Amino acid sequence: MLARLPLPTALIGTLLLALAFAGPTPATAADGGVAWTVQTADNDHGTGRANFTYDVVDPGTVISDAMTVVNTGTEPLPLAVYAADAFTASTGEIDVLVDGQPSRDAGTWVSVDATSLSLSPGESAVVPFTIAVPADARPGDHAAGIVTSLTSTDPASTLSVDRRLGTRINLRVTGELAPAAVVSQTSARYEASWNPFESGRLVVEYTLANTGNTRLTGSETIATAGLFGARSAPTQLTEVLPGSTVEIAREIPVFSLGWVGGSVELTPEAVGLGAASLAPLTAGFSAAAPPWSLYALLATVLAAALTTVLIVRRRRNAAASAAVSASDVPTQAD
Repeated sequence: MLARLPLPTALIGTLLLALAFAGPTPATAADGGVAWTVQTADNDHGTGRANFTYDVVDPGTVISDAMTVVNTGTEPLPLAVYAADAFTASTGEIDVLVDGQPSRDAGTWVSVDATSLSLSPGESAVVPFTIAVPADARPGDHAAGIVTSLTSTDPASTLSVDRRLGTRINLRVTGELAPAAVVSQTSARYEASWNPFESGRLVVEYTLANTGNTRLTGSETIATAGLFGARSAPTQLTEVLPGSTVEIAREIPVFSLGWVGGSVELTPEAVGLGAASLAPLTAGFSAAAPPWSLYALLATVLAAALTTVLIVRRRRNAAASAAVSASDVPTQAD
C-alpha cells in the first residue's frame, strides 16, 4: 500500500494496519524504494495463518510465536518493533495504538525479542515474541497487534510520517463468555429528491457498542413504517472488539409526505467457538421528511388551477355584465 502523502501519523498507521489484518497473504507496505512485508511464521501453531489466533487460552499460559519481516524494497530498512492493544475504530476498521500510547490489555502481555530491526534490501528476519497471559486475566476475547514501524520526516513539510505494518493477535481466555451489545444515539435525516416522482434518501445513523467480552458482528436491517414503508436488505456488520464503539450510517430510499419513522433492527452475533447468541436489538427513529419538490409541484398545480378558475369566472362575469348592459339600451321607434 502506498503512503506518499504527508498525512497525520495516526491515519497512515490505520491504512497500513488495515491491510495487514485483511487476510492470510503477507501484509505489504510500499513507498518508492521503501517496501516491506510482515506475516505469521510457520511453526507448531500453524502454517499460512491470517493472523495470530489462540482460541483456548488458560490464565497463566505462556505462548511463544514469531513473525517474519522481509525488506522487499531497494533501500536499507530501519524498523521499530512493538506490541500494543488493538481496538475497533469508530469507522469500523481494526487498528492498534500508536507507539507511546499506553496499552492496558493484551498489548501489555506481549514482549518481542527485538525492539528494532535493520534489514538490507532482500533481507528477512524472524521476530520471536512471547505472550504471557496473566493468572487473573478476565475470560473472553483480548486483542493486540505486533507492529513494525518506520518513522521519517516528510521533506515537503514538518510532519513526521509513521508507516506502520503489523499483524493482529487474537486471544480467547477460558471462562464464562458474556457477549453483549448496546445500540444508542439513533437519529435520522431526510434528503428530498429534486424529482417529485422519485423517492428521497433517508440517512439513519447510530452507534453500536460492544459491552461484552467477546468479539461481535451481526446483521442489520433498517425498516420504515407507514403507507410508504420500506425495508433495507440485511447488511453484515464488521467485527467489533470488546470495549469498542462504532458509528454506523445507512441510506435507504423512502417516499414521504412530510414525516417518516421506523427502526434499526440488529441481530448481534458473537464471534468464535463457544460464544452464545444474542437477542435482537431494536432502536426507533423519526424525522421530518418534507418532499419539497412534490410540494412545489402541488403548489404549482394548485396555483394553475386557481388561476384558471379565476380567469374563467372573470370572463363569465364580464360576459354577464355585457349582456346586462345590452339589455338596458332603449330601442328606437320606426
